[in-house]
Amino acid sequence: MVAVLVVATFVIFVLVDYYFHRRAPQLVEVTTGTREHEEAPPPIGVVGGFKLPAHLSYHPGHTWAMKEARYLVRIGLDDFAARLVGQIDQIELPARGRWLRQGEKGWTLTRGNHRFEVLSPIEGEVVDVNMEVLKDPSVLRDDPFGVGWLVAVHAPAGDANLKNLLRGRLAQRWMEDSVATLYSRIGGGAEVHLQDGGRAIPDIIAQVPEERWEKLVRELFLS
Repeated sequence: MVAVLVVATFVIFVLVDYYFHRRAPQLVEVTTGTREHEEAPPPIGVVGGFKLPAHLSYHPGHTWAMKEARYLVRIGLDDFAARLVGQIDQIELPARGRWLRQGEKGWTLTRGNHRFEVLSPIEGEVVDVNMEVLKDPSVLRDDPFGVGWLVAVHAPAGDANLKNLLRGRLAQRWMEDSVATLYSRIGGGAEVHLQDGGRAIPDIIAQVPEERWEKLVRELFLS
């Protein structure tokens, strides 16, 4: 009888041990999957009516940068800046061979008698210039992240420069703040008047008295 009880007890322990070992991996897998889902940043498409591609890095002066090779970085103006200035008459880009410094003047946009300076998001030597956008500045407004790119830079310290820029959630919050600042400066129910089907209108500055243009742009471009 004692032998039977010993055998029965042993069988019970084996079954219990098998049961818990079999369930353990399932519990770990479910917990890990849930944590990854919670930590994954939401996709960023349009913030406050302005496009904000998640794969780019952004300077607070509303320019973007994208690393394309070890020392090659392509840069341009973001959707917010392009829609704010609107009808650009001329773009003055740095010539090949010029050295740009991060956070300092990179190029100039001209509209009528107004000139708006833009800060470079990256430091390095200009190695390519988008001639298409020089010939037709409207390309910049229509597609600032694609065919409307501005210059490519040989950036030896590109990785360090990119760490100083905004990405992901930080970029999203920054854009939200920029939109809030824009609306507060324009006033008069701007949230309604500057939106068209969920996107910001393509010529925002035209809604502002011309004598305020340069002050508004300097503030938002940090220039």
